[in-house]
Amino acid sequence: MRTLVVLVIMVLSTTAQADVVFPNVTADDLNGRSVNLPADFPGTPTIVFIAYKRNQQPSIDSWVERLGLRESGGQAWVELPVVGLGAAFFRSFVDKGMRAGITSISMRAKTITVYSSRNAFNRSLGIDGRSEIYVALVDPDGTVHSLIKGDVTEAKVNQLRAAYP
Repeated sequence: MRTLVVLVIMVLSTTAQADVVFPNVTADDLNGRSVNLPADFPGTPTIVFIAYKRNQQPSIDSWVERLGLRESGGQAWVELPVVGLGAAFFRSFVDKGMRAGITSISMRAKTITVYSSRNAFNRSLGIDGRSEIYVALVDPDGTVHSLIKGDVTEAKVNQLRAAYP
């Protein structure tokens, strides 16, 4: 019976994710290039690391290392810090601080800061908070193949790999 419940939950969560569409967002990468997301995501699909707090960077770094992602070439991926509308007043300061910590031009291109309502952004993806990162697998048309919450585990890596179209 327990196995049946787990299978039903997995099927329902997979079905729910198939209906999730990444919101249209205009943002800038840390090189100052304006992008329209999801259309300008670099791959089909792209791994998107969504973070809300600076202290979540180690979680993203663990995912990147575990997946064997590279700064250039290989699987397409980006980091998406979602900092909220209030930070837009301090945008120059926030971006300058992030650029100081990321000196590589190719890594700056992979870091796209979203100055938007975090609540509206989260609602559009079915995200329920900002205490953990999310890893999404997204096509340029906005199709979200997978949305995974939290730190990397072997099961989550397998879930992400299984979601590839």
